[in-house]
Amino acid sequence: MEIAALYLLAYLFGAFPTAYLIGKLVRGVDIRGYGSGNVGGANVYYHVSKRWAVSLTVFEILFKGALPVWFGLYLFGLERSSALLVVVPALAVAGHNWSVFLKFQGGRGVAVGTGTLLALSPPLFAAFMAIGLGGWALTRSSGVWVLFSLTLLPVWAVLVGDPAMISFYCVGLLALIVLKRLLSNWAPLPEDLPKGKVLFNRLVRDRDVDDQAEWVHRVPHGIK
Repeated sequence: MEIAALYLLAYLFGAFPTAYLIGKLVRGVDIRGYGSGNVGGANVYYHVSKRWAVSLTVFEILFKGALPVWFGLYLFGLERSSALLVVVPALAVAGHNWSVFLKFQGGRGVAVGTGTLLALSPPLFAAFMAIGLGGWALTRSSGVWVLFSLTLLPVWAVLVGDPAMISFYCVGLLALIVLKRLLSNWAPLPEDLPKGKVLFNRLVRDRDVDDQAEWVHRVPHGIK
């Protein structure tokens, strides 16, 4: 029963619709209808404010991602090598991506996943951040670099000597984020673009179209 309670808590922490609430309370908008439609930091950055995007990112890393894992480690006494523990971060990310509070819509899980890495393995957290942020600084495009950094996580886990279960979790984290990119909040594929092209863009670029500016600055029809 205790483990079940921990799992439910992890999902609910992840599912807490922080970005949605910020959009509603600060700007009076539903950010699911703006930009990428993603309920996360990038959409808050472009359609609410930069300051709120920074606050949101910190909250999602520490509260939604890291805190459930810390509960598992220090309140429930689970070992880092335990299969029971790695279910916790997976549920936190799944909760964020498919929130029960938003009709199973949500964000991409990157910030929450980053928080889980911080709690599980600081060296993996550092490697993920270094590659992701370094790539973004060079290209000003994060989608492909996040994917690349996620793909390398299982390798880094082996190299730094983390337990095998953490390597398995890294594979699961990659799968959760790739799945969410492809499903994109259940959005249908655009009819005016080849399906293969859209799926490639979703997977690699984390958007439907080639033009990033066009994608992130989209607004509902009739709003300027």
